[in-house]
Amino acid sequence: MNTFVVVDFETTGNKAKDGDKIIQIGAVRVENGEIVDRLATFVNPGVDIPPFIEKLTGITNTMVEGAPGIEDVLPDLLRLLDGASFVAHNVFFDLSFLQNALLDAGYNAFTGPLLDTVELSRLLLPSQEGYRLTDLSMGLDIDHDRPHQADSDAEATAVLLMQLLEKLNRLPLVTVQHLQSISRSFQSDIGPLLTAIEQRKIHEGLFEPGEGLEVVNQVALKIRTEPEKIGFSPKETIPFDEFVDNLFGENGGLQLHMPGFELRPAQVTMMKQVYDSFASGRHLMVEAGTGTGKSLAYLIPAVFWAKQEQETVVISTHTIQLQEQMYTRDLPILQALFHNDLPRVSILKGRNNYLCLRKYHHSLSEEQDNYDVQLAKSQMLVWLTETETGDVEEINLPSGGQPYWKQVQSDANSCLNRHCPWFSRCYYHQARRKAQQAEVIVTNHSLLFTDVGAEHRIIPSFQYAIIDEAHHFDDVASRHLGDKLSSYQLEGMLFRLRPDRGVGLLEEMEEAVRAWKVSRYDQIKHQVELTYQQVKECKESVREMYHLLYQWSHQRAKEADEIGRTVLRYSQEDLQNRWGRAVLSAVKNSVDFLLTVGRSLETIYSKLHGDDDMPVELRGLTTDLNGMMKDALSYAQLLHEMMLSDDNQYVYWVELDIRSSTRKGIYLNRVPIDVSALVRELFFEKKTSVVLTSATMSVNSSFTYALDALGLSDLHASKGIGTSVLPSPFDYKNQTLLCIPNEIPNIKDASEAEFTTALIESLARVGIATKGRMLVLFTSYSMLRSVYEPLKDLLKEYGITVLGHGIDSSSRSKLTKQFRSLDECILLGTSSFWEGVDIPGRDLSVLAIVRLPFVPPNHPLVEARNQMLKEQNKNPFMQLSVPQAVIRFKQGFGRLVRTKEDRGVVLVYDRRLIDARYGRLFLTSLPETTVLCQPTGELLPVIKQWIE
Repeated sequence: MNTFVVVDFETTGNKAKDGDKIIQIGAVRVENGEIVDRLATFVNPGVDIPPFIEKLTGITNTMVEGAPGIEDVLPDLLRLLDGASFVAHNVFFDLSFLQNALLDAGYNAFTGPLLDTVELSRLLLPSQEGYRLTDLSMGLDIDHDRPHQADSDAEATAVLLMQLLEKLNRLPLVTVQHLQSISRSFQSDIGPLLTAIEQRKIHEGLFEPGEGLEVVNQVALKIRTEPEKIGFSPKETIPFDEFVDNLFGENGGLQLHMPGFELRPAQVTMMKQVYDSFASGRHLMVEAGTGTGKSLAYLIPAVFWAKQEQETVVISTHTIQLQEQMYTRDLPILQALFHNDLPRVSILKGRNNYLCLRKYHHSLSEEQDNYDVQLAKSQMLVWLTETETGDVEEINLPSGGQPYWKQVQSDANSCLNRHCPWFSRCYYHQARRKAQQAEVIVTNHSLLFTDVGAEHRIIPSFQYAIIDEAHHFDDVASRHLGDKLSSYQLEGMLFRLRPDRGVGLLEEMEEAVRAWKVSRYDQIKHQVELTYQQVKECKESVREMYHLLYQWSHQRAKEADEIGRTVLRYSQEDLQNRWGRAVLSAVKNSVDFLLTVGRSLETIYSKLHGDDDMPVELRGLTTDLNGMMKDALSYAQLLHEMMLSDDNQYVYWVELDIRSSTRKGIYLNRVPIDVSALVRELFFEKKTSVVLTSATMSVNSSFTYALDALGLSDLHASKGIGTSVLPSPFDYKNQTLLCIPNEIPNIKDASEAEFTTALIESLARVGIATKGRMLVLFTSYSMLRSVYEPLKDLLKEYGITVLGHGIDSSSRSKLTKQFRSLDECILLGTSSFWEGVDIPGRDLSVLAIVRLPFVPPNHPLVEARNQMLKEQNKNPFMQLSVPQAVIRFKQGFGRLVRTKEDRGVVLVYDRRLIDARYGRLFLTSLPETTVLCQPTGELLPVIKQWIE
């Protein structure tokens, strides 16, 4: 296979069988890695081009009016296709149009090989963020100046194909052979391509893996080198204030190493505050407004302190993405500022983020008929020739590959440690070693609290820490100091032991023991057969339990914060009716069966464990079996604690994932009602100095809420915790206009339907005036769904696209990309869009906030905390609900202005902002901003003028 014709069709719609027609053809012939011929032409479809297609492609009815019909173009296209493979980006779309056109014109259907560059890209570029042609062109530096024009798309796809083929040819022989053995599951004809490359490599004697690679157990890996120990002077002779002044001075380090650097006084202040808090051994809370540059404001003093005092400093972010971003974006700047005389900086994530090479190698021999699993396996083969970390964040697995990742991820229960043949190359232990040697460790809040629960055995000992995005710290503490058990965990464990189809862990282990020693097999045979039956009965019991639990809770559950989820708080009292007692009975049965399975596995393991001459493969299987035993016993205990007992210090709730019509996810939760004392005792009291920072921590410049939530109020009084509010350098007065459309009915005075009708009309009018470029933040998915279709219908004739979170996609990053790529678009988002979304420049000119972001009072945790505050004779609304909503509101408000050049309008569809007594707390917590409260009709000319 060395001749390819890359084809792209622009069409009047998506379905050839429903009569949609080709309006433009682009075709490029590639032979032996070079472009040798091209075809580009408009096609007269004989029907009108829909307005949406005109807008998407730029192709008008006038442009195709004098063009040839498809029957006149096909002979040229067929000549080009002669003897070649048919290639397209999403090949089956273009193939369906080709076959339809051929049959209509009286030709035979195309029967040659097919190659899909989407599938090939997923396979060979596993670390790409997206696989649309525009994304790939940008990532691979391919000229693609006219997306959605067939000639430009075909040309870009041809260049992409050549790059992919070049990469495929560079892969080591062992990788190609593994891929070839999996290739029958691919959807396009990648198999014959791999076979040809395999034969060529064997013929040419290319058996070595290539530079920078090694082959271990027939798997090609990138060779990793342990970092050299960087020598640096143990003591800085220069005082920190002088060091900072030098950084910010004329021709200072920041001027030299940061393009577009500008002096920000708040950044200098924060640097000195962080260093002073470390030096004085006290905690500090800093609210640093958007644009302060807080990452460098805490990283520079942290690195200086670690270098000067030879102390470990831990820096924790809210998400793994922020952790990664800090490491890749800020570390090079730090290296330049410290002239490469930098303390060792290490990134450490939770163990489940790292690939277990032993498990992955074993999985390569397992037969699978699931396409996503086979694709994930294949992606990993390529990824292993590139990765130094084995971190799942680097690889873009298909959604159906996520359960497979759980099968091959690293975990403590199934680790062979030094007995593992892969130990010297283990990604997790490598990350641990780097962390042990580092002075600065970048981690995340989740791992920080996992470490607390593991009695500090994961993160090396430290006394100094910086907590970024600290407004999430108490929420993460709640989750990690509580428990969560999902139906996927339980069913996944039982499925791994013995699936309904195929071979499971029990059968693999049984076969391996029989092949090793028949005498040992005879010792366990009866127990294994007994366990098969127990696992089967346990599966049935667990399914019945979850079925009853779903039925019991579904009707009573309320909408949750997360898309497609509902929640229901419960107690033992709630389970005393007929339905509840049936649930409890099923839970008791499942607990008993899990204990039985766990003890059976323990018996098998004890009969096999400790035999020194056991083969490595069998040793791995018995270790996995031991992990399953621990899981079964642990799940039995958790199930008992979460469903069969009651502790008034905890709140219990069940969460239902209602998105899928086939597989219902059920999550049981148990969380301490008040974590403040635990966080203080387990974390803050054990550390010398912790700096907590965020763009949103205060309410009306007061830190009372944050101090209470983290148990720091008493320490604040006794130890004198520092607090500081540093303003943003942005000129909000001139950059942001805050508008409250006052014809929108007050929540108390109108029904939901009346509010929604008025909201849709106002959003449509503003959207037309601003030509989209609007992000609308909702506090409720049901409200978003109510607005989506009517707003879309109203704006269709104006050419404005409406995208809905959870409707067009559940991926925030995918929707944000689409929003930025479309000229006139309105994006409707919910909970996850209130923070972490960064759309600078003219792409986003209007931010609409639909209702103040109060957490629903019926959310189980909020409800329980409200009750606790009432019992303490406190006002839960003013002490909990309002501060939480103000901080959330500030996060949402911060989505609009991301740079000094940004300018735009914030619309707030909630008259409580001006009518309610507490409304002023929301306004006074914002930077000084121009505020208008008028009907939408009067606001429109002001908004247009402000943006223009």
